[in-house]
Amino acid sequence: MSETSHKLLTASEIGCLWTTYIAKSMLRCVYIYSQQIIKDEDVRTLIQGSYEQTVQDMDTIRMIFDAENLAIPIGFTDQDVNTKADALFDDTFFLDYLNKVGKLSNTQYATFQAMCTRKDIRAFFAHCLTNASQLYDQTTETMLEKGLLIRPPNISPPQQVDFIDRTNYKSGFSLFGDKRSLNAIEISHLYGNLETNALGIMLCTGFGQTAKSQKVRDYMLRGRDISKKHVKLFSDSLVKSDIQAPMTWDASVLNSTDPPFSDKLMMVHTNLLIQASIGRYGVAAGSSLRNDLVTMYTRLTAEISAYAEDGADLMIQHEWLEEPPRTVDREQIIKKKN
Repeated sequence: MSETSHKLLTASEIGCLWTTYIAKSMLRCVYIYSQQIIKDEDVRTLIQGSYEQTVQDMDTIRMIFDAENLAIPIGFTDQDVNTKADALFDDTFFLDYLNKVGKLSNTQYATFQAMCTRKDIRAFFAHCLTNASQLYDQTTETMLEKGLLIRPPNISPPQQVDFIDRTNYKSGFSLFGDKRSLNAIEISHLYGNLETNALGIMLCTGFGQTAKSQKVRDYMLRGRDISKKHVKLFSDSLVKSDIQAPMTWDASVLNSTDPPFSDKLMMVHTNLLIQASIGRYGVAAGSSLRNDLVTMYTRLTAEISAYAEDGADLMIQHEWLEEPPRTVDREQIIKKKN
């Protein structure tokens, strides 16, 4: 064991490892189920590789927690997945799902690595980041080969360098008339958030079809409608600048009502996707130079934050929301001693 690994884990390191374990235990269940229904050998190979890497990473985190005498989170187990359930999504969905996992994980693991100081923990998240990048590359190439990749929009290449010379550039030139056309940075964020919401539509539709609890079904259908609304807003913003909005994979959801996952897993999965969207909306708002886009992202963030809060209340009610490690309550200790 290296000298640095004897140092106590910081709160940031515990939080990052805990969050990663919960997410990977959830993905493990998704991979177990998908391996039973996928027919495409290329997609099956990618799923199998992701499954094996996920199990390995969970083992690493367990070893770290054991060495530090930290409680290992429960996360999700075989009880949260039904391998005998009928196919809920087709092979196209799982290929696109893996692609989005790689893309979103790239951002998360880079952030986690930057939040950690102990050498072995930094090395672990660097390892996770490398694997996430490889997964994104492999799935992107596979989608290209199969003609399934939805590419971001193109713009006419600039012929010269320009500087912003109008004070009303951020307002879009006109508060009531035609707005200035979108710049490349704004387009990239609109497209990226459109992609994430397209995945949300498919997941919430499938989860809404198969959840056992009526409250969970209603929650998923509400999430589907919110994602559809956001997709339309992002698409309209692109179309108004004469940019073709990309198509989505709605047809990837099949008609099965046989639940492959527990209601707990589906709720937590949706919650994690909302967290990712809130982060992406924040980055998009900070990167956009048109005030109407900033206002739109701010409004949509408030909407999905309220949706996430309602989901948290539902999970707490059913004791599905595992509590992250927290600091000792000194006041409570003193009261007990007294």
